[in-house]
Amino acid sequence: MERTYPKMTRRQLLQTTAASAFLMGTQNITGCSPLSRYQPSGSAKGKTLYIIHCDIVDVVHGVILHDRTIAVRNGYIEAMNDQIPSPREGDMILDLKNKFVIPGLIDAHCHATMPGESAFNPSGVLTTMHQLKRNYVQQLKQGVTSVRDMGAMPKMLHNFIAQIEKGELTGPRIVYCNSFTNVYRGHPSIDPADVSIFLSMGAALTGDMNLWFKDTKELAEKMRENSCQGASFVKLTMDKKSCLAGKSEIPVYADEHLNMIFDYAQKNNLATSGHVHTKFGFDRALQYGIGSMEHSIADAVLTEKEVSAMAKKKIAIVPTMIIGQMLAAPEAYDELPGKYRTDFIDREMRIRREYINSLLDDYTERSIHEHNVAYLKTYRKYGLDNLYQKGKYMANPEIYFNILLVGPGNLRAMKDHGVLIGCGTDAGVPLAYHGTLWREMEMLGRIGFTNAEVLQCATINNAKIIGMADKIGSVEVGKYADLTILQENPLKKIETCRKPQMVIKNGDIYDVGKIKLNA
Repeated sequence: MERTYPKMTRRQLLQTTAASAFLMGTQNITGCSPLSRYQPSGSAKGKTLYIIHCDIVDVVHGVILHDRTIAVRNGYIEAMNDQIPSPREGDMILDLKNKFVIPGLIDAHCHATMPGESAFNPSGVLTTMHQLKRNYVQQLKQGVTSVRDMGAMPKMLHNFIAQIEKGELTGPRIVYCNSFTNVYRGHPSIDPADVSIFLSMGAALTGDMNLWFKDTKELAEKMRENSCQGASFVKLTMDKKSCLAGKSEIPVYADEHLNMIFDYAQKNNLATSGHVHTKFGFDRALQYGIGSMEHSIADAVLTEKEVSAMAKKKIAIVPTMIIGQMLAAPEAYDELPGKYRTDFIDREMRIRREYINSLLDDYTERSIHEHNVAYLKTYRKYGLDNLYQKGKYMANPEIYFNILLVGPGNLRAMKDHGVLIGCGTDAGVPLAYHGTLWREMEMLGRIGFTNAEVLQCATINNAKIIGMADKIGSVEVGKYADLTILQENPLKKIETCRKPQMVIKNGDIYDVGKIKLNA
C-alpha cells in the first residue's frame, strides 16, 4: 500500500518533531492554557448548597416537579422538597427563579482523546493538543457531566482524568475501556504508522488505541493489562467489513477469541460493548449476549423475531444516528444515487449542510473544521475505491447512507419492543465534535421519539448502560448533584438543551457563559 506523508522541509520536520515531543512530555504541567485555569463559579465545600425555585424534570416519569428545593451536600443530593430553607452560616442559596433542572446529560459513546480531525496534520500539533483539552471543557459547557469513552489513547486519557479530578481541567467524569480489544488489523483497521511516522512515534507516550492481538495467549495477556488500568467494560468490534472507503473485509475474532473475551469479562465483572454496522456483527453480538451494541446496522431490516431476541437478552443500543448523518457524505458523488433520495435523507442532508456551514467555534478549533470541510474534496479527487490504497482513510459514505435508510425503522422497532436505547455522539471521529449531544437528541426526535423519551435516552437510559444508574441519570436523593439548568421546558422544547444556562457537577456550579474555549 502506498503511504503518503506531508511534504516538509528539514526545518519543518525538526520543528514539528520538537513540538510533538514537548507537548507529549509536558502533559502533566497544568496552568499552560486558559482551559486548565477555569474554576467553578460557586462551591459549598463542607456546607450545604440550597437550589431553590427549581422546576425539576422527572425524566423517569416524564413530568415536571414545580417550585422545588434541592439540598446538596458533599457533592450529593441530600434532600428534595417544596420548602424554602433556613440556611446556616456558610451555606449557599442559588435561586433558579423557576428555570428547569434536568440530570446532567451523559454522552454514552465518544472518544475523548480524538480531536475530530479528518487527517493528521503535523504542522497543526499545537492546535490538535489544544483541542484535546477542549474536548472535556466543551462537554461540560454543553451540560454533559459524564461520558463513556469508547476507545482511547490510554496514557493520555488517564493524564486528563487526573487533571479533571484535581480540578486542573474542567470536564465530565469519564467511564472508559482504555484500548479497543480487537484482532490484529481489525476495526478501525488503521495502524498509526500507516498515517504518519509521528503518530507511530507518539504512541509510546500516549498509549496505543488498538489492543491488537495475534493469538489467544497474547489476547489473554493484553486483556489483563488493559483492564487492570481501571476499565469498567470491554470494547469489541463485531463486523467483518471495514467502514473505510476502498477497504473491504477485515480480520474478525475466531469463536475461541470471543469465548475467551466474554468469559474474562464475566469473571471480572466487566460490561461488554461492540461496534456493529452490519447484520453479521448484529448476529454475533446477539449470539454472545453483548451488553450494548454501538451505532446502527446498514445492511438489513431487522425482523420482529430478531428485535424481540435482543430485548429478551437485555441488549442495549447506543445508535449514534447523528454519525450516520455526518459521514453520509454527498460530497463523494457527482449525483446522489436515487435510492438515497428519500424525504428523511433529504432533510438530514439539509440539516448536515447547515451545520457544517455554520460557525462551530463552541465545538472545535476553527482551523480543524475548515480542514475537515476542505478534506471532503478528497472523495471526488481519488474516487471511493482508491482512497484506502492511496493512504486516505475516509469513511465509506454508502454505509452511512444505508444507516439513514434502514436505521430509523430498526430503532423504532427496538423502542416498541422495550430495548434500552441510549444516546451518544461518537465525538472525536472526523466531523463529530465534543459537546454536540443535543444533535443526537434532536435527531432521535426526528426519527419518532417523544421529547420525554429523548431525555430518558440521554440521562437515565445512558446511566443504566454505563453501569451508574445508582449514582447519576436522574434528579434523586442520594445521587450525585449533577444538574443541567435550562431556560425552557425540554418536555415541550427539546432545542433548549442546545444552550444550558448553568451546569452543576458534584455540587460545583459552573457558569457556562464564562467558560472560554480559545487559547
